[in-house]
Amino acid sequence: MTTSMFGVKRGAARCTRFPGVIGLALLFLIHPTPSSLAAGATPLAERTSLPVSATPAPPDFMRNKPRIPDLTLKDKKEGWYFTGIPLIGVDPDTGVNYGASIQWFENGPKDSPFFSYAPYRKRAEVIILRTTEDTQEYTIEYDQPYIADSPWRVRAFGGYLGNEVQGYYGVGERTLGRLNFPGRPGTTYRRANDYFDALKENPDGKTWARFNAYDKRQVLFKADLERDYLGGLLRPLAGLQISHVEAVDYSGDEVKGAVNQETLLRQDHREGRIRGFGGGWLNLLRLGLTYDSRDYEPNPTSGILGQLLFEGTARWAGAGSDYGHLTAGWQGYQRLFPELTKLVLAANAAYSVHFGEVPFYAYPSMSVPTGTQKEGLGGWSTLRGYHANRFIGKVKIQGNLELRWSLPDFTVWNQHFQPMLAPFVDTGRVFDKVGRFSASDWKTSGGVSVRLAWNLATIISFDYGFGSEGNLAYLWLGQPF
Repeated sequence: MTTSMFGVKRGAARCTRFPGVIGLALLFLIHPTPSSLAAGATPLAERTSLPVSATPAPPDFMRNKPRIPDLTLKDKKEGWYFTGIPLIGVDPDTGVNYGASIQWFENGPKDSPFFSYAPYRKRAEVIILRTTEDTQEYTIEYDQPYIADSPWRVRAFGGYLGNEVQGYYGVGERTLGRLNFPGRPGTTYRRANDYFDALKENPDGKTWARFNAYDKRQVLFKADLERDYLGGLLRPLAGLQISHVEAVDYSGDEVKGAVNQETLLRQDHREGRIRGFGGGWLNLLRLGLTYDSRDYEPNPTSGILGQLLFEGTARWAGAGSDYGHLTAGWQGYQRLFPELTKLVLAANAAYSVHFGEVPFYAYPSMSVPTGTQKEGLGGWSTLRGYHANRFIGKVKIQGNLELRWSLPDFTVWNQHFQPMLAPFVDTGRVFDKVGRFSASDWKTSGGVSVRLAWNLATIISFDYGFGSEGNLAYLWLGQPF
């Protein structure tokens, strides 16, 4: 069994991160008492959901939006509250991770019609994270549905993201083969850990330790504006992203007393395979459309989420070239045996295509309107048995299937917790151009996830995935979809 590759990776929109094994253990020790945690919260004994007949009717602009199920609504807090989780863990590449995630939610009063239909009235999150190898993350995110009781919604995200070991395995269908590097001509590796061990060797003062890595530093701001139509089911989106990426190559650098040989990134640049070597601006216009019939956005039990997002830029906007990106996504949720248990079948599928003169650092993006950021194929949000960004290309197809079984809930210090088991299967493939398709070389992983919903909207996920290149474990906030 290969060792896990715990890490922190954040995308351009809603981004993934993990609290770490120690952080999960400290969860029950650091959160404040109810009096300091939620000034507007109602004691647990008084928090019972209103019957459907007594629920205030929603405004006309959300008349078709599904009501939050009673099993979920009964545990929803009134007023505002905080959740705070230490981000503590160990990463074989970035070292010891330390920091914190603080989330603030405002749900409003129970007698408001929005209480039974909206996931929350306001949500904010601050992430502060560093590692002993100088990977850094300082970000803030804000989301407000139904601004001033209107059909408008705003989302915003900004911060600084630095990753000294950003993975790069090439672009396109050539990445589908087994791992290999120039230091061992003719040798390929089926297991990722065997490959990484070979890279770290340093005969004659030479090493390939960072053959598949570069130092990525990104400053980012993004804002989206949406509006409800069709009684709350349809949301067009318009947004803007302003971002700059700096990509620092490791060719010729000293790594543990040896000279790092030419990286794959520099090799592809030298051979004319990629654009954007060294980084550049990622200023993007965003236009999207969402169909959303889910019953509860953070942890749905029924409904459909269909999404379409276009992102594009041009030289006049500060970019180094003209290029665009289109992603179509679909998610479905269906309760099974509702009279017996809380069991949900969840499915996800996405098709992503890039066109124009695309810089290499833009290829991983699989953005969708909801804010959830997927980057490349590999990692927690796409293929949980492969390393992050293992497969990127002009065209990406990706899918997930999960069976989410919610176990009996419990409370600690007036905080509600809902454990969940979720066995899963992930699959995906990259292609070099639109219209090209093959039934071979699809990458598939399977595994199981153990999750804990804290006051419904904060979800901690521990996932263990099995793939052909090894087994990987992840500890993140949120759900993959």
